[in-house]
Amino acid sequence: MKLWRMVAGVLAFVLLGFGVAPAWACACGGYMSDAESQARARGENALVRFDGKTEEIVLSMAIQGSSKKAAWIMPVPAAAEVSLGEEYTFNRLISLTRPRVVVKKTYWPFRDLGIMGSGRDSASAPAPGAGVEVRGQMVLGPFQVVRLGGTSSVAVTDWLRTNGYVVPGGLGENLQPYLTEKWEIVAVKLAPKEKSGSLSGATPPLRLSFASSEIVYPMRLSKGASTEQAVTVYVAAPYRVDASRLPDPSVKPELLFAGRVETMDSDMNDLAAPASYLTAYSVTYAEPSRITDDFHFTRAATDEEFERVTYVTKNDGFWSTIGVLIGGLLILGGGAALIARRLR
Repeated sequence: MKLWRMVAGVLAFVLLGFGVAPAWACACGGYMSDAESQARARGENALVRFDGKTEEIVLSMAIQGSSKKAAWIMPVPAAAEVSLGEEYTFNRLISLTRPRVVVKKTYWPFRDLGIMGSGRDSASAPAPGAGVEVRGQMVLGPFQVVRLGGTSSVAVTDWLRTNGYVVPGGLGENLQPYLTEKWEIVAVKLAPKEKSGSLSGATPPLRLSFASSEIVYPMRLSKGASTEQAVTVYVAAPYRVDASRLPDPSVKPELLFAGRVETMDSDMNDLAAPASYLTAYSVTYAEPSRITDDFHFTRAATDEEFERVTYVTKNDGFWSTIGVLIGGLLILGGGAALIARRLR
């Protein structure tokens, strides 16, 4: 059952169709859904784990709608091992990196007047087969996973099309740079045992592991997206990282969190040493066509920690205010009496 859920996650990435026509490209790679699909993605989370020699990318998507035929494609720099991630990975990450809430008190009738603090929240900011190498195939629940190598995007897209993948226009052009750099292509498609099978809802995490000397998160396929693309990337490494190269240099990601977390959630294997320093970024691309590169992360100058803060003003109401005023008057009265006695 767990394997089925993990596999279900694999294709949840796949069924990110927009509208009626085949659509593709999510923040992590490319997806192609069937023409009848009304499925679309609402968001994406990615955990990138790096220990100096190996990189792991764990992905999860939130899908609205469903699709019976869909495919998902992601390039990786080296031969990949594909498996399913831990079910609650992103729930824990969201909990670990949420803003710290600081409560400010104010008293009636000063609420919302700006005299003793604002009532609003604020946050701190700081030919089929020819030219294509099939390197591996597996079936994970309702999904078929294939690892491909090649040098020609025409050959790769022909192979995909012949083997039942929906191939949208522009996919080959966006794949070619990865093939030129000798990246591997991981392709996943829905293959349910039942003809009525489909996928919808949140996807279980999918894990891809490969050898790497740098931290990279693939984004170039997203330039083919027809709608706004949003992604949150959590980087677990031995140190804090900076986003040194950006998919679109004109769009700067927001830093959400930076800090050591191994003692905060000992049950989360993805944050075990040495990759126990977590840096989180979030970004939205309103114009995906401007994307020209992947995310590249490098070691930051320091391991200074960062945490967002949300300030919440709490008004204690009329009777609390009266109590404070009476207390203040009693103190003032006692002080005045003491002064009078000393003067006498």
